[in-house]
Amino acid sequence: MRWCFVLPLPPSINHQYTERDGRWVLSHEARHYKTHLQKAFRQLKASGKLAWQVDADAPTLSSLFPDEGTPKLSPTQLFLCLRLEFFFKTPQRRDLDNGLKIVQDLVCEALGVDDRHVVQVELVKRVDPQNPRLEVTVTATSDWSFSTSSAGASAIDLRPFVPPLSPRRKTARQKLNLAEWLKQVAEQE
Repeated sequence: MRWCFVLPLPPSINHQYTERDGRWVLSHEARHYKTHLQKAFRQLKASGKLAWQVDADAPTLSSLFPDEGTPKLSPTQLFLCLRLEFFFKTPQRRDLDNGLKIVQDLVCEALGVDDRHVVQVELVKRVDPQNPRLEVTVTATSDWSFSTSSAGASAIDLRPFVPPLSPRRKTARQKLNLAEWLKQVAEQE
């Protein structure tokens, strides 16, 4: 089961966060993008356009929404594969993965699926100077196989070159003893 839609290009990760009061928060640009797409997804859901065809062998997105009248499927039984095709004005416009997280979060939120259930992501960079956009294809499956890697013996294992990080030991802070400090100051004079 597959669903495709077209989005405006998301803000780059370099423009998605800003510091406010010592914390990192979504920037005005990212909040604008996210708010308007959340509204669009809610409208799609309300109009019934978010629903997919019922397939006896696969889950349907509409089954995630209680008001759709299709058989219920727990979001924990649903796995998503995402394909994001970025169409930039130029090939060097920006990094391919800069818009992944905000779009993945939006899609998963709209579908009511925890983004931990995304099991595959494919990113593609294309050029369309006249019509920059992001084309998203969502494929849902209930029978994802979490088997071992297909790379097998041909993969070069670099794990031995990165030793485990030893846990930080909390150093005991030296407590200030005012009487002893005053005594040391008096001895130095």
